[in-house]
Amino acid sequence: MIAALELKTKLKIDAHRTTSGSQGRLRGAFTSQEIAKYVEYCLKPGKTPGPNKRPNELLKTMSNEEFLIMQAWVNEIFTLPEKTIDTARQSWSTMNDTISQLHKGGSTNKTSDQRPAVLLNSGYQLLNYIINEWLKRIVEQTNLLEPGQGGGRQGRSVNINMQKMHFVTHEAHRQGKRVDRVDIDFRNAFNAMSEAALWHVMNLFHIPGVD
Repeated sequence: MIAALELKTKLKIDAHRTTSGSQGRLRGAFTSQEIAKYVEYCLKPGKTPGPNKRPNELLKTMSNEEFLIMQAWVNEIFTLPEKTIDTARQSWSTMNDTISQLHKGGSTNKTSDQRPAVLLNSGYQLLNYIINEWLKRIVEQTNLLEPGQGGGRQGRSVNINMQKMHFVTHEAHRQGKRVDRVDIDFRNAFNAMSEAALWHVMNLFHIPGVD
C-alpha cells in the first residue's frame, strides 16, 4: 500500500474506510487519573534506560510535585501545536533515543544477525503509550482496519490467523483438495518504513489530530 500511494490516491482505493465522525482524539489535556494510569500500567520496571540513563522507576515513584510537573509537560505536548520553535525544542529535547544492536540468536555473528532496538527515555515512552492507545481506540471503534489484520490488536492476535490456517488445512485434507500457501517476508520492513508516507496514509484515513 505504501509503495503505491500515488495510485491509491488517484483511484480512491479504500476511500470509504475513514475515521470520519469518530469521537476519538490525538490531542487534548489529560487528567491526573489518566496520567497515573499510563505511568502505572505502561511503563515497565527493570528495563534498560534511554539516553538520559534514567530508569522508568524514577517516574513510577514520583512525588506529588514531580507528578504535577510531568502532567503539565504531557499536556503542553498535546494541547499546544501552535507553540514556537524555541518552546518546541525544549519539549523535543526529552524525546530522543539510543539505537542498540541486539543479537537475534544462533551460532553466527554476522551483521544480518543483529536487530536494532530503540531505547527511549521514560518520558518519551509515556508519550508513545498515550498516542498508541489513542490510535488503537480510534481505528478499532471505526472498523478502519481489515478484519483479517491480526497481530498487535486486542482480541485479534496472530493466533487467529494460525487457527484459520489450521482450519483450512484440515478441511482440505478432509475433502482431498490441495491448498497453496504463500508466505511473504518484507526485508527490513520496520526500518524501511517511510515516515512521510505513514503520515500521508493517516491523513487519507482522516485520523483526527493529524496535520
